[in-house]
Amino acid sequence: MDAKVRKVIGVTGITLAVYIILKYMLVYIAPFLVAFLIVRLLNPLAERLKKYLPLGKGVILFCIMSLILALAGLALWFLGARLFAQIRSILAHLEWYEAKLEYAVDGCCRFINKNFGIESAQIRSVIDQNIDRFTGKIQEINITQVFQNSFRYAMIALKWFGAFFVVFVAVLLIVRDYDEICRKLEKYSTWNRAVCVGERLWKMAGLWLRAQFIIMLVVMAECVVGLWILKNPYALLVGILIGFLDVLPFIGTGTILLPWAVIWIFKGNFFYAAAYATLFLITSSTRDFMEPRLLGERLGIYPIVIAVVVYAGVCIYGAAGVLFGPLTLLIIKEISNEWIKG
Repeated sequence: MDAKVRKVIGVTGITLAVYIILKYMLVYIAPFLVAFLIVRLLNPLAERLKKYLPLGKGVILFCIMSLILALAGLALWFLGARLFAQIRSILAHLEWYEAKLEYAVDGCCRFINKNFGIESAQIRSVIDQNIDRFTGKIQEINITQVFQNSFRYAMIALKWFGAFFVVFVAVLLIVRDYDEICRKLEKYSTWNRAVCVGERLWKMAGLWLRAQFIIMLVVMAECVVGLWILKNPYALLVGILIGFLDVLPFIGTGTILLPWAVIWIFKGNFFYAAAYATLFLITSSTRDFMEPRLLGERLGIYPIVIAVVVYAGVCIYGAAGVLFGPLTLLIIKEISNEWIKG
């Protein structure tokens, strides 16, 4: 068989295998894979601490994980308390926001009437019809559906808690025999090649995730500070939301900031319109400036390819495709390179 044909068949088989594993099998092996990665990461630190503490490695690892979880929980509680305070404030002032919306709609109608000659009454009629239709759909949601959804979300939360518990127990079980397991696996060449692929994947995926995380934090900070300067009462909540949207290809910060600027134009406040447009330009420039410097050419993948695989990942995996799309591409790329080289 021709070498090129063999390569095509091999890469196709690798692609299919990776897709099946990530799409259908990952949910069953993920807790144990995460546990093994945690032990592999924290084992060197546990070994060093074991020299100075009269404790077993399992106990040391348990204390390290508990400390990390406590700090993460404290940070999430602190942030969540403030976010929920802003959400409660929105719910408590719904009537005021309804009045503001009415005023904004009237301003938009007057602006269109003045500049385009369309009757305000016609525009207002169309808007009111759509608002009534939207309100009617909301009212169709009865209390039974609310309880059903609440039960479904509670089951999802219970599943996540169960997976977290399995990871915690698996870490304590793996750490007991980790050194012996590694010694036995190192005898097999397939394992050693898999370790090489895994290390390269960890380096590249970690590089991409770290870059996206840093950019997201910077964009969030810019949005929160910018909205706070503009005296937006929900600067923290909206700033964090915009930061998350910026990570998604084809969406970005303009999804919220540009329509906001247009609304201020219709309301006749050009200062705020220019301010929101400027904030959009700043956040967009931040990603354009930071991404090449944090990633450079080290991934060996063009940005347009990343955008395509993220879009494909969202279509295949759902919301998790934002991460699983690029990860799938990197896994196929590295396994294929290792197979061709071997």
